[in-house]
Amino acid sequence: MASEENDLPIWVSNDGPYVVVTDPLDGSRNIEVSIPTGTIFGIYNRLAELDHLPEEERAQLNSLQSGTHLVASGYVLYSSATIFCISFGAGTHGFTLDHLTGEFVLTHPSIQIPPRGN
Repeated sequence: MASEENDLPIWVSNDGPYVVVTDPLDGSRNIEVSIPTGTIFGIYNRLAELDHLPEEERAQLNSLQSGTHLVASGYVLYSSATIFCISFGAGTHGFTLDHLTGEFVLTHPSIQIPPRGN
């Protein structure tokens, strides 16, 4: 697991199939002007061919994979509503947290950038 918050990636487990990279969107300027804070993340397959390397080196090389190797990526925004958007490489979908049930509900299927702006 890698994060801007840590100097080096952390090797959490030897049997997990994935590598997670995260970055908090917690800029103090965001809070001052009521812009949501959040988290962005990427998920890669663990490179099993690196398992023979020392833990620190294995963690670093696994977390520095190319973005073209992402299995999934997305972000979560925390504000008056909690929004979770994710892509598995074939479209992006947005979910909103339903505070009554504690579940994320699909509210924005197949999010796309318009081909032309206003």
